[in-house]
Amino acid sequence: MKIIRFVYSIFIRMSKLLSRKGIYPFLHKEFQNIGLGKKVLTIGSGGEINKVLKEYSTKNNFEVISFDISEERKPDILGDICTYDFKELEFDVVVIAEVLEHLHSPHLAIDNIKKILSKNGKLILTVPFIFPIHERPYDYYRYTKFGLSFLLQNFSDVVIKERNSWIEAISVLFVRLIMDKNIMSRIFAPFIIILVFINLPFVYLLAKLINTDFITTGYIVTAKSDK
Repeated sequence: MKIIRFVYSIFIRMSKLLSRKGIYPFLHKEFQNIGLGKKVLTIGSGGEINKVLKEYSTKNNFEVISFDISEERKPDILGDICTYDFKELEFDVVVIAEVLEHLHSPHLAIDNIKKILSKNGKLILTVPFIFPIHERPYDYYRYTKFGLSFLLQNFSDVVIKERNSWIEAISVLFVRLIMDKNIMSRIFAPFIIILVFINLPFVYLLAKLINTDFITTGYIVTAKSDK
């Protein structure tokens, strides 16, 4: 059983690497540009994303304050970003990566973020689009680039980009089967993942030949507060 769990953990890791392709290069670039003494609020960003942010905070000497609705994660500030009153607190940068889809009232969260960003403060945001259900039952929304533009209409310098190609997005739907609790999905998922990774050169070739924004797993976004 230990061997089976170990093998599955490898496949799960592989599926996450493919599904989050495009996110980490973007975050590394954005975190690297956060300057000395800046005050950064990270909302619900746990795991690898939080680890990367803290590494850059040590390297560039900026302050990171964590915010989460879950007490188990032991955030610096505990609360619901949709309704929390920050009073006089302001931040130079707000990071909300792979979180917005789990918020019950995303428009309220975005309004709250706008309030707490300092003048010319920066929002760093990533969200899924074509992506399987996850973190049940708290997976509420998916966003197109047009929906994101509407949510961020009160921000300036809004930049919204696809984080990977259409063919990679389709591949992700297959490899994420390993995360499903359905027994047949879990049985066949490792074989599907192997096939997908074997065909990655062909996948990347197709992505180059057919360049379209029709399908993507999600978006990487930056925006500024002009208050």
